[in-house]
Amino acid sequence: MTDSINEGRILIRSSIAPKATRKTQELEGIPTQGCVRERRFTQCRSETTMPDIQSNQRRRTVLRGASLVLAGSIAGCTSLVGSDPGESEDDNKSTSHPSDTPSDSESDPTEETPTTPDGEFPYMRSTSGTTDFGVSLDSTPVMGSDDAPIDMYYWSDYLCPFCSTFALKIHPKIGRNSVADGTLRVVFLQLPNIGKNSGPAAILANCVWDQVADSEPNRFWEWHHAVFEQQGEENSGWADIDKLLTITENAGFDTDPLRDCIQNRQDSIKEEIQAEVDLADREKIKGTPAFVLVNKQTGTKQKISGTQPYGTFKSTIQSVKNS
Repeated sequence: MTDSINEGRILIRSSIAPKATRKTQELEGIPTQGCVRERRFTQCRSETTMPDIQSNQRRRTVLRGASLVLAGSIAGCTSLVGSDPGESEDDNKSTSHPSDTPSDSESDPTEETPTTPDGEFPYMRSTSGTTDFGVSLDSTPVMGSDDAPIDMYYWSDYLCPFCSTFALKIHPKIGRNSVADGTLRVVFLQLPNIGKNSGPAAILANCVWDQVADSEPNRFWEWHHAVFEQQGEENSGWADIDKLLTITENAGFDTDPLRDCIQNRQDSIKEEIQAEVDLADREKIKGTPAFVLVNKQTGTKQKISGTQPYGTFKSTIQSVKNS
């Protein structure tokens, strides 16, 4: 095995080698907390609106530039996405985890309950078809009932610190309220935009879903949380593929089929992820996490950028429902 194979790691090739930085600023209203990919660096920031300063093509190179070169064998496969000359392992990352968690102290008024989803929290389920919003659900994690009047399309990156805040602090409250009462269905989408390990993490997420979708879909939520709970410090290399597979194994998953999936299905999965990136471009989404809420009957939609307080999600869900 040559030195370039890097012993089974999945890296990402990008024509950009942005330096990581974090900027915090507040404009009008409630601060947005999110990670936005800019021309020269990735920023994690707090602001109400992500600035439109980055070309769609440049951001998409995080996925499009990826090229998995499979060679050798480490417990099933050895995978690599090569990095540009001069690109260090610590490039393309935001610099710190969010220090402040958005307030989630809002109380939830009792509302009339629509048709509730089957099963128990977190109500993950496998479904099929294409939504009016243009998302194929055939291999996409979904939370909640197909009969819910509102869809929330949720773009994330496993390397994004504010995505971790949303996943661990805000999303469970949404699940136990608006999803549980049948109002909301959440569609999980990928937007790998932070760094060279973002694409491989997204591919692994698809493989994990494929493994559990038909038999134990709620286990995807367990994996999703496990990765965000163990999200490492910047520049630590915590998200290379071997370490992600260790997290996955510790969460109780058989990693041999996942290695096979990465090796054999990477091209088709990358096409699926690219479709989700293209949809984000269509909706002018600039970073992660990001959300588009759609009233399935009227077509009315509203967008939320970044990790907002739970109350913002609750009021937006109600607004879209009433539209």
